[in-house]
Amino acid sequence: MSDRLGGALARKPLHFIFVLDVSGSMMRGGRIQALNNAITEVLPHLRDEARANPHAELLVRVLAFANEPQWVIEQPTPVDQIHWSRLEAVPRGFTELGSALQTLAAALDHLDESKSAFPPAIILVSDGRPTQSSGVTFAEGLQALLNNRWGATAVRLALGVGRDADMHSLRRFIGDEDVPLLRADNPEQLVEYIVWASKAASKVASRPVVGPTNGVTAAPPSPIGDPIWSTLG
Repeated sequence: MSDRLGGALARKPLHFIFVLDVSGSMMRGGRIQALNNAITEVLPHLRDEARANPHAELLVRVLAFANEPQWVIEQPTPVDQIHWSRLEAVPRGFTELGSALQTLAAALDHLDESKSAFPPAIILVSDGRPTQSSGVTFAEGLQALLNNRWGATAVRLALGVGRDADMHSLRRFIGDEDVPLLRADNPEQLVEYIVWASKAASKVASRPVVGPTNGVTAAPPSPIGDPIWSTLG
């Protein structure tokens, strides 16, 4: 791709970050397997989005959290180079979301402000209520993220898994009442919703102007399948 003068168009980095709950409750009802399947399925869609957008270089990172946050893919990696290694839930692991958001905020501090014209896209998936055994509350972690320039301007989407997901905390993470907050009640919904959220976030984040989280206007998919996670836990 080139401009009218024959020079190559500069592609601005678009950092796409998954923040994924691998606490002990994700072992129930095949949730962690469904999450792995969802990420595996979403990657081809993100590759298509990257190929269709001549202005953005889509770079993926993955942060998992239970008792502590751990980078699964720490370095921003072009989506075409991602080979997914399946996550395992942590037996008796807590939901240290505050610590995870604090770790994410620290990582965003290192983004190159001279190149990253697009806001990051962050997708949070969790099935529980934030704990604070690490000493970092959810409110403190969220504030650390919002105090960061890129965290504040990021396109933030969230997905609850099952009936125990703390939808109030997930809504606070999104920070925009007009952006859909989804809850997956079975494996099929989890896949469908993560695919939808990833495509929506990619489209909004790669607009030329950095802006707030609003702008996600596409309707999410309708619920499918029986709500097994709502009835069985």
